[in-house]
Amino acid sequence: MDVARVRWGIVATGNISTQFTSDLGLTTGAVATAVASRSQDSADRFAKEFGIEHAYDDYRRLIDSGHVDVIYIGTPHPQHYAIARAALQAGIGVLVEKPVALTGKQARDLVAVAEQHNALFAEAMWMRTNPVIQALFKDVADGVIGEPQQVVADFAFHKPFLPARLLDPALGGGSLMDGGIYPMTFAYMALGRPAEVKAVGSLNEDGIDLNVAMAWRYDSGAVAALTCGLKSQNPWVASISGPDGNLQLPHRFHHPDHYVRTTAAGTERIDVPTHGRGYHYEATAVMQTLLAGRIEVPALPHAATLEILDLLDATRAQLGVRYPGDDDDLSG
Repeated sequence: MDVARVRWGIVATGNISTQFTSDLGLTTGAVATAVASRSQDSADRFAKEFGIEHAYDDYRRLIDSGHVDVIYIGTPHPQHYAIARAALQAGIGVLVEKPVALTGKQARDLVAVAEQHNALFAEAMWMRTNPVIQALFKDVADGVIGEPQQVVADFAFHKPFLPARLLDPALGGGSLMDGGIYPMTFAYMALGRPAEVKAVGSLNEDGIDLNVAMAWRYDSGAVAALTCGLKSQNPWVASISGPDGNLQLPHRFHHPDHYVRTTAAGTERIDVPTHGRGYHYEATAVMQTLLAGRIEVPALPHAATLEILDLLDATRAQLGVRYPGDDDDLSG
């Protein structure tokens, strides 16, 4: 691997892969050298759009090509595990879209394989690498609002015609996996893993979660109230409150351009310079880690990935949401 250049392979050619690859153009030292899709035509079109030299109709061919140092996986959720595992076994770094797998058990296996083969492994939770989010959590760490006591976050949306994958159990459908992981991650970043999780929700006839409300309790006395869904246009906002004030994130809190700080000194809008769509921040973090010869990205820690999957497992179990191939024990 050339220390001045990291070769990226892109697995899947849908919207999320398109946005990520576009942002790679803003990332110093990054070059997309290969792409894989289910069809050669789709791979060829994507390669032409982004000037990618190698295009394949199968992810295995990309992994075996010798043309990549790290791959980005933007497939539907159920395909993450097998593709990530194959790449890690080949010693290739992996950045895989959230959630990295369907269960905590699968996620733990991926971390173990990464360690066994000394291959970088990270979940593409881009919110964690956003400069605004990082600035907000520096305020939290600095005690600006005192010890956090309450977290509120929502991520619900509605479209007249939802993408088929969101309503298909075989594709890991439902609001939790697609949107709920954002408020869950935000609360986890603020308060850590809760001592108790309670969840209620409504499912459709196929067992897909359409509306979910979660309450998290902590031994410290803190609580979190989180919602996600596919039936309402919610504000997509989040906040952390403590005895000395609160920090608020506006609409689309998972990739904001500012936050609002309210303390005894008053209310202040905090603008943090950002550019691009935001995916290049996680790409840069991955590349820095890869070039340093490490397998865990500091901003995207394995422990957080695993514990969020555990929380997703526990929440699905309470709601009765199951996917084909689920173990009897959803706790992972």
